[in-house]
Amino acid sequence: MDKNSIPANDAEYNIAGRWKSFDAIIGVRDDSPTGGRLTFQVFLDGSPLPAHELSIGESRELHIKVTGALRLKLKVTFTAGEYYDNYSYGVWGNAQLSN
Repeated sequence: MDKNSIPANDAEYNIAGRWKSFDAIIGVRDDSPTGGRLTFQVFLDGSPLPAHELSIGESRELHIKVTGALRLKLKVTFTAGEYYDNYSYGVWGNAQLSN
């Protein structure tokens, strides 16, 4: 199996313009295969924000202004790795919307 046949995982939420910010700590779960990399991306009303590519042991704090946005989409895509038949697992830790 090559990496192009592995689907991305995403979740989309109706936030109805009620929130000011989205915060999370993103990373690759520790029990994922070594060498795998994931790309994390946030979309607001269908428009992509800059993506972040991470591997095991790396994390990144996100603080995104979402004022006025109607839809929030979180997407994780398998980017690179030696073993395409073993999935890596993305984590959106402490994810929360706030005013």
